[in-house]
Amino acid sequence: MKNNCSQRSAWIRVIIMVTLIAGLALLGCRPRVKDDRPLIVTSIHPYKLLIQEIVGDSIQVRSLIPPKASPHTWTAKPADMKSLDDAKLLVINGLGLETELTGAFEERSAKLIDVSKLLKLEDQAQVQADSTLAVETDHAHAGMNPHIWLSPQLMLRAVIMLSDELQTRFPSQAATIRANTSRMINDLAAVHRQITSERAAIAVPILITYHDSFHWFAKDYDVQIMGTVQSSPGQEPTARELTLLGAVIKTNKIKAIFVEPQMDKRSAKVLADEFGLALLELDPLGQSHGSARLIDLIWSNWERMKLSWNQEKPSVKP
Repeated sequence: MKNNCSQRSAWIRVIIMVTLIAGLALLGCRPRVKDDRPLIVTSIHPYKLLIQEIVGDSIQVRSLIPPKASPHTWTAKPADMKSLDDAKLLVINGLGLETELTGAFEERSAKLIDVSKLLKLEDQAQVQADSTLAVETDHAHAGMNPHIWLSPQLMLRAVIMLSDELQTRFPSQAATIRANTSRMINDLAAVHRQITSERAAIAVPILITYHDSFHWFAKDYDVQIMGTVQSSPGQEPTARELTLLGAVIKTNKIKAIFVEPQMDKRSAKVLADEFGLALLELDPLGQSHGSARLIDLIWSNWERMKLSWNQEKPSVKP
């Protein structure tokens, strides 16, 4: 009798297991639900955050270049190009940031928004001659520094201009876009005021960054970038450049050096070990921040900058 019961229990377990496996297989075979929402493709993750916040959830927004990759060097595959064709709208930074993708975007100019052109930055005079932007003055971003998304003041202007463009291209979402734009303007203004207030309490904020991603942010708040580890994205420093950086570190009593998750950290670690510096991270693309909004990405980097000036406690984000 016991053997019969044991055999029956074993069969029941087998039947249950087979049923579960079959059910999971059927679930796996179900076709994916197609997303019929209009698609906007941005070149980099920060603009994905910005555009998604403006348009809301009724429009899907994707970034082409992964946030873990450097937009200066990333190369698209054929499958990536398909998303450009599927998109109703493309949004890029411009100013030479998306070097490897310029041709692909320009071929689709009818549905392209270049944020730098929207802000008319390409018409402004070259601003990178300031020797504080890098140890060497031959910094290799050709033309104007492209990292404009890290400036709250420039992004406040961009939100207003992008909102007008988006309402024109997606009229059914105009009311949502207007409401989101109004809130974002207030949020960006509040963060600008907060950073300005905190900056005023810091006598001489000095940074050495990995490359000059934070030029526009530093310009907004009079933060002195005394040097960069890489004078050009992806180009490791020469022995002479490392020597010059060492002199800057000693002269200015630098306590920390910043790296970026998209870049090789070895040269920065050499300097940190030699001069006893803290090795901290700034993330211009938001890979390590987990930020839901561009404003959070900017704020998180500001908080990390303050660590290098011995700010003991993080302040409350407005």
